[in-house]
Amino acid sequence: MMTTTMMSMSSMTMGTRRQGRPSSPSSVVVAAAAMTMRARRGGGFRVVKAAAGADADADAEEEDKFLGRKGKRTGDEVSKYAEKEAETLRAGAGMQYEFGKPQAPQETWEPFAREARVGLVREYAKGAGADVVAASLHICVEDDAYESRTSVCLPREAYIKRMDKLVNEFMQRDMSYMSEKDKLDGDKVIAAVERYLFEEQQYRPPTGWREAFSPYRTYFHNVIAQKVGIPATLAAIYIGFLERLKAKGGLACGDVSVLLRVRRGADPTPRRPWGIKAGDAVPEGSVVCTSDMVVRQQLMALKRAFWPWEWDDSRDSGFLLAVESAAYGKDDRMNTAAGVVGIIQPTGRPFGDLKMATLVTERLAELDGGVGYEARDMGVLLYHGGYRADALRTLAAFQQWKATARLTSTIVEISDTNTTVATQSPDFAWVAGDPVLAARLALREDEALAKVVVELNRDALEHQFADV
Repeated sequence: MMTTTMMSMSSMTMGTRRQGRPSSPSSVVVAAAAMTMRARRGGGFRVVKAAAGADADADAEEEDKFLGRKGKRTGDEVSKYAEKEAETLRAGAGMQYEFGKPQAPQETWEPFAREARVGLVREYAKGAGADVVAASLHICVEDDAYESRTSVCLPREAYIKRMDKLVNEFMQRDMSYMSEKDKLDGDKVIAAVERYLFEEQQYRPPTGWREAFSPYRTYFHNVIAQKVGIPATLAAIYIGFLERLKAKGGLACGDVSVLLRVRRGADPTPRRPWGIKAGDAVPEGSVVCTSDMVVRQQLMALKRAFWPWEWDDSRDSGFLLAVESAAYGKDDRMNTAAGVVGIIQPTGRPFGDLKMATLVTERLAELDGGVGYEARDMGVLLYHGGYRADALRTLAAFQQWKATARLTSTIVEISDTNTTVATQSPDFAWVAGDPVLAARLALREDEALAKVVVELNRDALEHQFADV
């Protein structure tokens, strides 16, 4: 009997071992705990609910209280999370979002842009007597409001004060050591001003070609703060400096003309502006800058920077590729607008921006009275932006203006009075290169533009009959 019992216990033990089960009570407890933990896996500390009854409700309530792997419960810091969420909602109240970027409502930033546009047109209408600093800052304010959708206007007064500070420092430190005779010598005053601006303050043009065509090196508020800018913006600082110096009585030597080099050939290296006494002979290869001229040059530089297509430096225009992509873009996706991607092109441009290019070209066209080649460029930009009705009106007005305008600018002398007739410049104007090639490129522009206008007219007629 005893032998039979021992054999039974031995066989049970061997069977248990063959099944891989633990033989000791402590091992059984460990295995049960492991099975329980495996049941609880799958999402951090998620608890497996009981089959039914009060245990299921208790488990569900327990599950709702767990917060991730740290094991915190909702009741521990509920007030902290609630306050943070409320603060986030308050900060984002009234904000608009585009691709994850918070923006102020249009009624908040649009008045800044509208006021800046009015101020720019008003200053530009003054011609050479315009306040170049104020006009340049109007450009900065409008672009900052439009691009950043900010609820805070760019502090233009702060940058005007910086200009005033430069003039006050120059008069107190540099001019105070000049004799009365030297103050009457225009050459010495010019040398002192340029030494202060370009040597002591270290204002300088950019060196690399990317910086030379960068909007960051064009906007007045960036240049006066960072002290690196394109020649047109440096000329604006120079002219604004001289205007304030004259208003404070620091130009007893007479007026000073600010010059810029006229780029010739294939040398795009920017040069800083320099001054000469008013009335002196202008050196060959340079031009006298006025306030309105410098403002327009800044806008042209921004247009050149933001233009989404390749820019032809020999003709100083990027219209050809833009209008041909509009006319023949259905056959080739390259150089056409594609939603948020922008302009699809083989090589790309470092600062190309269709919306900003349209905004800058719109201002240039407005300064020209809404007619001319800037209006033509704006029309093709509107086409690529999807504003087909506006593009049709703009391009049709340009063709009408072109058909009635003269090709050359003439001066008619009547009774010893010179009257300048505002006329159109030739289509095939060029800066460098072969003039015959430039004329052929202008012919390609006309053909592509005519095709775009025909397409827009056809679309307008189709919509008109569809509404009927």
